[in-house]
Amino acid sequence: MKNNSVSFTSKIQFVDRQCFSMLKKKNYIGYRHNELNILKAPEFYSTEIRTCTGGGLVTPKVEAEGFHFWDDLTNKKKFNILVNSLFRFVKNPERGILLGSKELNNVQSKYSVEQFQNFKKVFMEKVKNVTLFEQHRNTNSQTNYHYNLDTDTWTLCSSFTLPESGKVKYVTRLNDLRECFVNISIADGDRLFIGKKEIKFSDAPDIFKTKK
Repeated sequence: MKNNSVSFTSKIQFVDRQCFSMLKKKNYIGYRHNELNILKAPEFYSTEIRTCTGGGLVTPKVEAEGFHFWDDLTNKKKFNILVNSLFRFVKNPERGILLGSKELNNVQSKYSVEQFQNFKKVFMEKVKNVTLFEQHRNTNSQTNYHYNLDTDTWTLCSSFTLPESGKVKYVTRLNDLRECFVNISIADGDRLFIGKKEIKFSDAPDIFKTKK
């Protein structure tokens, strides 16, 4: 029987490249059509989410899955199949995270934002608590993620290139996070950390759905 009085809190932590590379990771999720694009497991990770859409669905302490979908015509045509697959593996997810996409205005990435928006619409309809890191601002930005069901923790590593200097910058401060994504929305119950610092409602009320 489900205990409705229990409230789980997911942790979302941004780290730099060195910290992410030092994580012990297993169960890779790729974006190519000859790789696993959806994986249900207690732990998983994916890398180089740029114009693609990535993320996961979770029932904390019970089950979780991650995904990474290429923003190409093939996935555009099979969108409904992808959605059905996601909600078949984790049938009644309590929490979700959706990240990626990029507006490049070129032929290769013309479905990027459209794909993200389509998944966003479905997630908002089917999942009570959804955190969004929506649309990389920078041409060269990308995000890697790792999830651990035991600790209910998403570890994210996002980077972008500063146009004036060409220097690669990682999200290590709140301002970096704002510079990396067009829209940030932290679901009720999720806790956001950048490095070891927790970002609270008082730090950024505009990105939190509900004051906790």
